[in-house]
Amino acid sequence: MGMDFAANRLQMQQKSAEKPKGLPRGRSFLKGISGNPAGKRPGTRNRATIIAEEMLDCETRPLLRGAIEDAKGGDGVMARFCLSRIIGPRRERPVHFALPPLQSAADLRAAMEAVTAAVAQGELTIREAWEFSQTLDTFIHAIDATEFAERLERLEAAQARHEKEAAERDDARQP
Repeated sequence: MGMDFAANRLQMQQKSAEKPKGLPRGRSFLKGISGNPAGKRPGTRNRATIIAEEMLDCETRPLLRGAIEDAKGGDGVMARFCLSRIIGPRRERPVHFALPPLQSAADLRAAMEAVTAAVAQGELTIREAWEFSQTLDTFIHAIDATEFAERLERLEAAQARHEKEAAERDDARQP
């Protein structure tokens, strides 16, 4: 057990080769076991939030009245703030747009031309046009899947007919 001194002469501390006994500093509980194993109850609110709400509760009416007076006095920021609390921001709006009927994948061109023309005329925003194009894409995938299923049924029916005819020919050849 050799005694080493720190390299800095101002800190002439002994470096000990032994580890400190007991729990390390800053950790008063064993790892994984706290003083409150169950933790906070669900729904427990933050103490600072509760204090802030209590402080604002007594000042709510004067603050709100002041904000409204500022908005009436011509403060544009306060007017927007007050209106945003009264009328929430609109997330989506109904779009009135005449989309040509879609019966097959061939109708996609006319529909996309109508969407593009509506954007050019300002009837639709670019985002709305993108959403329409996604709807058209989904519709076309559904049409393609339906057409594929119909073709597959026709091919399977034709295959079954050919197999039946081949079996009948084989039966007719056998004595």
